[in-house]
Amino acid sequence: MLVVSVVVSVVFGGLVPGFLLGLLAFRVKSRWCPRCGESTLAMGPTERER
Repeated sequence: MLVVSVVVSVVFGGLVPGFLLGLLAFRVKSRWCPRCGESTLAMGPTERER
């Protein structure tokens, strides 16, 4: 029983940080253009552009 508990904790201890890093990498990658580095999010005009 103790071995199963240790194995489960080791597996989840490795999966959770990997999952969170994958989410962060996806958010960062989808936010910036790979060619020019500009933001890919559509933003409205600012006061200077009007």
